[in-house]
Amino acid sequence: MILGDVWVGLSADARIRELGAAAYPDEGCGVLLGRFTGARVEVVDATSGTNLNTDRSGDRYLLDPADIVRADSDARARNLDIVGFWHSHPDHPARPSQFDTDHAWVDYVYVIVNTTAGGAGDLNGFTLADEVGPFDQLPLVIAPDAGPRR
Repeated sequence: MILGDVWVGLSADARIRELGAAAYPDEGCGVLLGRFTGARVEVVDATSGTNLNTDRSGDRYLLDPADIVRADSDARARNLDIVGFWHSHPDHPARPSQFDTDHAWVDYVYVIVNTTAGGAGDLNGFTLADEVGPFDQLPLVIAPDAGPRR
């Protein structure tokens, strides 16, 4: 699947930023809920996840698989899908690292938010076109809702 632009609802944007800032100085992480509408991805909500990487939580994350199962159940109950994942980069740019690339799945959106002691900064979206990468940056549109229905 080729992904195009990503529409992020204002409340989902605020939630990602809030959760990322709350995790600082560690990496926060979670699941993105929404819809695939053709090449467009609509993000309507973001969940909080547990970072199981306790040894390097400041620059690595490992999302608890139980959080993915819970998010999937929540998404189905709301007639939504898991459309991707988010995580924060404390004191680093909102760009994927090689570690991020090595552990990502094809056909999902990966949103990265930069965090500092002052809060959340840049928010960027990416996807993998194939298993080896590299990540492709996706245009993010922050919208009052998750974008128009098709």
